[in-house]
Amino acid sequence: MNTSPKIAVIIPFFQRESGILDRALNSVLAQGYPADSIYVLIIDDGSPVPAKAELENNPITQQLRVHVVEQANAGPNEARNTGLANLEPGTDFVAYLDSDDEWIGQHLQRAVLALSSGKGNAYFANLFHLGDTTNEFDKAKRVRHEDHPPLGSDPSLRVYQGDMVHQIATANIIFMPSLVINAASLGKARFPQAHRHGGGDYLYWMDLISHGARFVYSTEAEVRCGSGINMWYGSGWGTDGLAMRIVDEARFRRKVLLSYAQAERTKSSLRSRLAELQANMLQDVLHRLRARKKVNWRNVSMFYRENPPSLAMLGHIFGTIKAKLGWAR
Repeated sequence: MNTSPKIAVIIPFFQRESGILDRALNSVLAQGYPADSIYVLIIDDGSPVPAKAELENNPITQQLRVHVVEQANAGPNEARNTGLANLEPGTDFVAYLDSDDEWIGQHLQRAVLALSSGKGNAYFANLFHLGDTTNEFDKAKRVRHEDHPPLGSDPSLRVYQGDMVHQIATANIIFMPSLVINAASLGKARFPQAHRHGGGDYLYWMDLISHGARFVYSTEAEVRCGSGINMWYGSGWGTDGLAMRIVDEARFRRKVLLSYAQAERTKSSLRSRLAELQANMLQDVLHRLRARKKVNWRNVSMFYRENPPSLAMLGHIFGTIKAKLGWAR
């Protein structure tokens, strides 16, 4: 008789290209986790390529229990909330996977091992971002593993110790497609509405913390990311989505500043970043005007109503000008 914990895999789905979902599902199947202890909830968020069409006559559905929930397009955060609202009774853990990402290694087995230790109720892992050959922890160096004790005898599994609110707000190390949570203790946490261009997942982690999340993590890369629904990395300088990315990031950081941050160093860092975002919005407007691109003045006006210009913003602008001109500080 199988006694493995029951895992729900939530996949928000919005794709314009066929075949992407198949890779994600095959990576779930390749985990080798007992089939009768796992099920997949695909939330079709008004996808141009319907999830049901992707699954029609697909042999993977004979090996993996998959349920599709369809909704009008609302964004990945709302899709994940729909997944949480459709968990089956008796679900022990919830694992998140984006439709263009793939699990590698033994992600589920390692998550279950770590979460069953009693040292934590939320698990995350290292990963490879799109096109990278160096894993994120080694590339970004945002976490010193020696500061966090090993979980048992396996040095690649660690118990996070420290102020996770500060960690997320200043040098985030949690990634959605590697996250696995204990459904009983953290199942009431929810994603914020909107935030399509950034910050929604960060606020979900803050909600997990407010529900008592204790984190354990893997230093091994257990995810290989695609480009799919991640609006953040697709909204860089010169893109049409940058203004809304700045709006959403500012909303996230202001929310953390007002509702979650406790340490003064965290508050100071958030205030500095908000001032930098004020400068970034102005730079984006000027860039678009010079390039004769359309400016969404509604978004710009909304941003500055929510984030009135400050002296700190002027400091960031002056610093950028000095850097471009090569002036010594």
